[in-house]
Amino acid sequence: MQYIYEQITKKNGITLRGVINTPDDFDASKKYPVAIFYHGFGGDRNGSTWFRSQHSDYLTDRGYVTVRFDFSGTNESDGSFYDMTVSREVEEAKMIYDFTKLREFVDRDRIYIIGHSLGGVVSTLIAHEVDPKSVVLLAPASDMNNPDYLKIVGSELLDGMDGIESSSEKDIIKKAREIEDVDIGGVKLHKNFLIDFLKIDIYGAAKKYDGNVLIIRGTKDDAVFHDSNVKLEKAYPHARYEQIDGADHSFKNEDHRAILFEMVYEFLENNK
Repeated sequence: MQYIYEQITKKNGITLRGVINTPDDFDASKKYPVAIFYHGFGGDRNGSTWFRSQHSDYLTDRGYVTVRFDFSGTNESDGSFYDMTVSREVEEAKMIYDFTKLREFVDRDRIYIIGHSLGGVVSTLIAHEVDPKSVVLLAPASDMNNPDYLKIVGSELLDGMDGIESSSEKDIIKKAREIEDVDIGGVKLHKNFLIDFLKIDIYGAAKKYDGNVLIIRGTKDDAVFHDSNVKLEKAYPHARYEQIDGADHSFKNEDHRAILFEMVYEFLENNK
């Protein structure tokens, strides 16, 4: 595949950096189906052990153009991860979509979005607004802002909140407002991430998108629960939920990735 490096500068001066991948025989005078990738929390446009790079290669070999940007505060893009919120990534995801739509070689009737983990949430939140041809969600973290989910992970996210298992949603929000920031995997994140995210209705947004949706999760995913993806499938008017036996959250197994890449490609080809 070929690489075209691009950047988008926001009104506040922050620059998002990314890459457009094309087939080897790319002809800018032709129109191509396009897949836009949105990465997850703390990830980047390449993915864990090059997950998204490999997926891009698979699609460009089959005649697609792919678009992969780092959200601000991540990898090569400007900005601070400390100030990251889901609302900020939603805004940037729409900018990336609009940027893609304006390329002359893009078939506007065949723009697809592929979101992984938190990127799956972002994809869900923008789909009814940008109206892609169809949507692929890989291990979407659709319950990440659910108070019941926070009760499970709250000892880490909310700085060891005592008795969080029996806490009400009001108590959790109160605790989120009291802390200043949290350290997640070696990077700090301001409390505004939780305050912003807790207000967002992920399943309500899903109900508004009328296109076809493919949801894929691994059975050994310990970050996203099966029940939340079942619930997300039911929220969409037209969705299909599949699981890959033995796969983890980032599909870090070559055989699992081969299955996933084929599933996604077949879905896109069946939704021309």
